[in-house]
Amino acid sequence: MKTLYLAAILLTAASPGGAAPTREVMLLPQGAGVEARKDPSSAWEKVAGKVRLETGAEVRTDGQSKAGVFFPDGSVFMLDKGSVFGVEDTSKKKAGFSLKLGRLKARVSGYFASKFAVRTPTAVCAVRGTEFDIEVGQEGNTEMNVSEGLVEVNDSKGRMAVVSSEEKIKVGADGMSMPETVSLKDERAGEAARPMAVRQETARERTRTMLEELRNRELKANEAQLGKDAIDAFGRRVRLEEYLLRPSSKEFKVLFLSQRAEEDRLDWGHLIERFNADIPDDISQVAGIIDGMYFSATAPANWLKYFEVYLTNTVDSIKETIDFTAPVAINFSGYGAGTRYYPGSIDYRQILSGPGVAAAAGAGSLVGTGLTSLAADERMQFRQTQDWNTSNAGKFTWMQKVVNGSGVLANMWGVTLDPTSAVDIGNLGTQTFYDPAIDPGDATVTYPSGPGMADFRAFSTYADGSTVGSRKLLVSNEGEILKIGGSANSDTFLADGSYNLEMIIDSSLFQGRNIDVLFAPEILTQKKEAVLPPGTSNVD
Repeated sequence: MKTLYLAAILLTAASPGGAAPTREVMLLPQGAGVEARKDPSSAWEKVAGKVRLETGAEVRTDGQSKAGVFFPDGSVFMLDKGSVFGVEDTSKKKAGFSLKLGRLKARVSGYFASKFAVRTPTAVCAVRGTEFDIEVGQEGNTEMNVSEGLVEVNDSKGRMAVVSSEEKIKVGADGMSMPETVSLKDERAGEAARPMAVRQETARERTRTMLEELRNRELKANEAQLGKDAIDAFGRRVRLEEYLLRPSSKEFKVLFLSQRAEEDRLDWGHLIERFNADIPDDISQVAGIIDGMYFSATAPANWLKYFEVYLTNTVDSIKETIDFTAPVAINFSGYGAGTRYYPGSIDYRQILSGPGVAAAAGAGSLVGTGLTSLAADERMQFRQTQDWNTSNAGKFTWMQKVVNGSGVLANMWGVTLDPTSAVDIGNLGTQTFYDPAIDPGDATVTYPSGPGMADFRAFSTYADGSTVGSRKLLVSNEGEILKIGGSANSDTFLADGSYNLEMIIDSSLFQGRNIDVLFAPEILTQKKEAVLPPGTSNVD
């Protein structure tokens, strides 16, 4: 029987770093017509060799010269002929620049560690990606093209858009246009013709939506934010940012982002829990509500209705959802417990997506999913349902579906159980069907770091040859794996504390990539320190 990969360790969830040093920005002229000045009140001076640019400095190039602006983290701005460029801020947490005229082409190595923003006369472009160029005309009109990654653009009218790879946008005095795809005939399209880039459209759209949601003023009015630098289990520096949002009084959403600047890599995910009634502002208290759904002697006043965890590397993704109906009174006398309340039904689904999934058999198939729609690059890999008294009167009914040899969900295993019968309970229920040909078996469990370490990996192979693996580690901010007694199991990762949870998802359908996200549980306890009731705002 298959087990949940992600849901069990995220149904319940426990120090910011110090000040960052100022970074050097270096200017290297290309031609004799490059000039610079310390600030707008100083005189322009010719630049003949490499010089340091301080905050407030400005650079201009004539019609025959170009210049490069270089950063210690490997980021580069290339100024074209006839450009006017300024340095506004060079701190690690915020790097701000201006382009008053001309064209700038950039390759940015950092994401959160290098939070670049480029201001033009008509727009502010916050860099969330790796390669882009900005051009400013004589009247201040701005055109930006993104080759790789994401750039957030704000205009003077208060509007915002996220421009992703192989897209461009125009911003004038009257506001911005909609982002549009760069034509393959455009010389700036660069790598846009790659087939993989075309297949990434759905993933890019999900990432765009996430970033716009984070920066939406109404949502930001009601969030708690945590950001810190850490080392993952493999020695790579990671910038973590998490946002705790309250879309309504009955739910919360955690968005967590992991940026590895040295690899130009972004992995992110979200966790959603939605309840039947209002929940406390102190999110750490919701675990008690969930516990009260099961085996309560009295009818629960509140219960979890929907749970979702989604992880992605911006190309591939895995999503697990669980739907719950209201707890109902059930006679558990076979367990010696009498009448207790228990969810009337539970429906768990696991969905994979990405270009490799789109090319696999069964992609987009709705057979057996219980859904009304599924994207062309999505495939439901596994589904488990449990109901009380609906499929079989007076009994629990469990059913598991997995992908068959054709990549389509098919019935693998079913069982019924009478909770009033000690005999039935002792036999673990009555099996109603079983298809061994498509059974992936219990997930293969390994302990990559050995016994005594909080490092746990589960791996399954399905009838069509596809695989899904999940590795979970508890890692300190310094990259040390937590030492434990015995061997890790699913319960190991439910403990609160200062350790980060690193989740690594791999699949044969991910074409050699994996998803590697760090999650810091302490944000859920920090929420109670400063909270606004849902629906209120602290934004002017």
